[in-house]
Amino acid sequence: MKLRAALLGCGWIGSEFDTTTAMGIYNHAAAYRACPETELVAICDRDPTRLTRAGERWSVEARYTDAWELLAKVQPEIVSICTPDGTHFTLIKAALETPSVRAVLAEKPLALEVARAQELVDLATARGVALAVNYSRRYSQGHMDLRDRIRAGEFGRIVTVAGFYTKGLYHNGTHWLDLARSLVGEIVSVHGFNLLAEEGPDPTLDAILKFETGANGHLQGFDARAGTLFEMDLLGTKGRVRVVEPAGQFEIYRVSESTTFPGYRVFEPDEVIPARNSDTVLHAVEDLVSCVRKGGVPRCSAKDGLAAVSLASAICASARTAESLR
Repeated sequence: MKLRAALLGCGWIGSEFDTTTAMGIYNHAAAYRACPETELVAICDRDPTRLTRAGERWSVEARYTDAWELLAKVQPEIVSICTPDGTHFTLIKAALETPSVRAVLAEKPLALEVARAQELVDLATARGVALAVNYSRRYSQGHMDLRDRIRAGEFGRIVTVAGFYTKGLYHNGTHWLDLARSLVGEIVSVHGFNLLAEEGPDPTLDAILKFETGANGHLQGFDARAGTLFEMDLLGTKGRVRVVEPAGQFEIYRVSESTTFPGYRVFEPDEVIPARNSDTVLHAVEDLVSCVRKGGVPRCSAKDGLAAVSLASAICASARTAESLR
């Protein structure tokens, strides 16, 4: 029997991203359609026009403007939460409390407060529901292969991690923080700065980081009005890796003796490999189905989502108080 899926939020990531681009299956509705073990049976959005557009595109007749009504009447087994950040906690909690639900795939962030993110982790654990957070690079085979190469010591000991992001620390910065945790290890201290002087509930902050491994990190915010940016640069004792988006590639450098300056060691370009970012939402759905069928922990678990929220919260608090936290 196919698992019955419901979609809350029919915006870009929920329904409207084009599935014919290099990103492949990059929205939740398309993922449930493509996965042979799931069936999208109901959708919800407050915007009637967007709801109709999604229903027609994916041939879904059960359409709701109220999420609680959908959950009560449809009793789905998998629920995707693709609504604005500030609604995540309430809707994820509602899905977790629905008797029929066995798995939830939530867009990031898990919540905007650490205590609320922890409440969701505890609730999912108590109910035995698989709760995953769509930090999409966890579902990219290229990024996971890179993680394995780093952990195998191919680039030596990672000494420094640096990078750029745009559009809010919780909204996009937690993507960077989650990838850094995945590739390098736990972040044990942070120091935040609001160098862009952004206001509002989710400013694009800078941060200095310290990893459990001893590596240092520096995350830099960039003004999204000038352009969208997501990069990570990992420097090790044997090599260097640059994660470059939207090019979707990894630039690999090796440490070697300089032929120009005797006695100096330099990072020489070695290879450029594709990040293989396609179909990440489909992979997230497939992974969640496997958790339901066979047990196990999602590739990007609720605890990973909690860790990202905790780091963002600590960076925000540090930026306000000018103190290092964690």
